[in-house]
Amino acid sequence: MEIIKASGEKQKFNAEKLSVSIKRAGAEPGLAREISKKVAKSVKQGAESGKILDRTLYYLQKENPLLAERYNLKKAIMELGPAGFTFEKYVAEILKEYGYSVKTNEQVRGSCVTHEIDVAARKGNQRVMIECKYHNERGIRSDTKVALYTFARFLDVKNVFNEAWLVTNTKCTNQAIQYARCAGLKIISWRHPSKGSLEYLIEKKKLYPITILPSLTKYIKERLAWGQILLTKDLLKYPLDGLIGLTGLEFNTAKNLQAQAKELCC
Repeated sequence: MEIIKASGEKQKFNAEKLSVSIKRAGAEPGLAREISKKVAKSVKQGAESGKILDRTLYYLQKENPLLAERYNLKKAIMELGPAGFTFEKYVAEILKEYGYSVKTNEQVRGSCVTHEIDVAARKGNQRVMIECKYHNERGIRSDTKVALYTFARFLDVKNVFNEAWLVTNTKCTNQAIQYARCAGLKIISWRHPSKGSLEYLIEKKKLYPITILPSLTKYIKERLAWGQILLTKDLLKYPLDGLIGLTGLEFNTAKNLQAQAKELCC
């Protein structure tokens, strides 16, 4: 059976691949296989990948809402922008958890011109220039032009940085990855590299964006953005009254958010 990916490409439906992705969210192997079989039976020839995602989430939600939230990580990241958060700030928060000191949107004087660097990260002898590419639609990939642009900027600021990274919330094209390997540009994207991809870094330390929580209304997102709470685990940094004072949320809402965060991150 063929399905249509978000990029418009046709691809053979792979139940085993779906099962692996469900296990990656924390499901037991047996449950992952069971849900994969149910999804396979419920979709038809030519179904769009978004339909498969919806069916997978439906069955996961029935079995374990927590697994459904984790499985929906990619969508949660895509909702950062509309929720009032920037992707570069999220990347910065992730890197801070891995021991980097970070600055966002830093003005850096290069050999030729001044550049605004999305994230400047430092750790030991590492001085990293990071270009962040955020997409809020599925199927969009960062291509060779993006990799070339990122590395060209790095060449102009080599007096300040000794590494260049391209970080994106979707995938990169094969040619972009090939160029990056040749040029010495590090790519962190969705599912690449296998150990060290964006989702790997998030899952390893449970650095889920606040948008992963299912109960967020537009108002709640605005209040959390006002309080600069970007990571779900940050909800647990404050006592309940402190969270209410920071965000202006009602008691029951704040209490419910902390309960969800504890279940997801602890």
